[in-house]
Amino acid sequence: SKGEDRWICDIRINGQLYENVGIRYKGYSSVNLEDRKNPFNIDLAYTLNNKNYKGFTSLRLSNVNYDPSFVREALSYEIARKYMPASRANFANVYINDTLLGLYSNVEAVNKKFILRFFPGNDNSFIKGSPANLKYPFGQNANLADTHGTDSTGYIPYYELESDWGWSDLFHFIIVLNQQSDSVSQVLNVDRALWMHAFNYTLLNLDSYIGYSQNYYMYKNDKGIFNTIPWDMNMSFGSFRHTDGSYHYTGLTIPQTEQLNPLGLLDFAVSPRPLVTKLLKNDTLKRMFLAHMRTIITENISNNEYFTRGQFMQGVIDSAVKNDLNKFYSYEYFHENLLNTVGSSGSENEFPGIKEIMEARVAYLDTLDGFAGQPVISEITHAPEIPVRNEPCW
Repeated sequence: SKGEDRWICDIRINGQLYENVGIRYKGYSSVNLEDRKNPFNIDLAYTLNNKNYKGFTSLRLSNVNYDPSFVREALSYEIARKYMPASRANFANVYINDTLLGLYSNVEAVNKKFILRFFPGNDNSFIKGSPANLKYPFGQNANLADTHGTDSTGYIPYYELESDWGWSDLFHFIIVLNQQSDSVSQVLNVDRALWMHAFNYTLLNLDSYIGYSQNYYMYKNDKGIFNTIPWDMNMSFGSFRHTDGSYHYTGLTIPQTEQLNPLGLLDFAVSPRPLVTKLLKNDTLKRMFLAHMRTIITENISNNEYFTRGQFMQGVIDSAVKNDLNKFYSYEYFHENLLNTVGSSGSENEFPGIKEIMEARVAYLDTLDGFAGQPVISEITHAPEIPVRNEPCW
């Protein structure tokens, strides 16, 4: 990261030594210096550009706060990767000076190496929705509204530049989105943005563009089109309930979260959410958005695959969780939270059972006007049989 001080240290990854790497704490709300187990951002190439582990130059280690199940992040990214560019994620036991700190969630950084996996080049404008000072509940943060002046410099405090340039591109994008939204497809991969919204509303990932207008990236491809990329899913499946950006802007109960209207921002937004409202005002795009939600539910939730995968992940990490003496929740909560709600009833430290909240979510969405009753599409074929990247597919 540009302009950030890091400590210099040596680390081992699966026995392989890396000397003089850069390390700092990561995250906004997960760092507490009174805790032993804090999240880390590690740059292997901090002092030597070509230093990497299996091609990875960065490690993003999350301390699994706000998730007694331990699998919210890895499970969410696994589902997201089916529909959009999204990080790979797994788990890591972390030691400091040979003392076990605990089990961490390890998420692939969204950086230039990540971009090359999905785009031909990585030298274009690259923006992170990451306000320098998060403001809530009425703060606009990185909401992509055109309310910070008529010059690109007014937007700098609300976004983070990941490329060498790009403020003018971001400003142009914001103007088109807000003032010329009928032409937004000239600057935005609209369908990809709809997939991100569909994912966030289906898996109730509100610590995103929906809630505080943050935790996303945008990369401008060689055709001049910005592509959205989701980030930070440790509080998905209803763990984050501080705001829905709409009527429940001061917080939601678990039942209110289960019945969150995916079209609610069209009725009321506590501060502008143009990346949602400017798109969903179009009836065709609104139907596409709801169809994407149905697809995510059909392919992951209704068939119980998300729960099977959650059980598998918990089986892999079971002994590591048991041996983590610095975890924020009990070993019993670890097993129970995949199914049932745990924690202090009625507080922000009450964590919905992943299966419990998803079953309630699907039951609610099936009653929503415009969600059920979709047409049946059959006799589907495609050509060529094995599509090739960058070639037409029918």
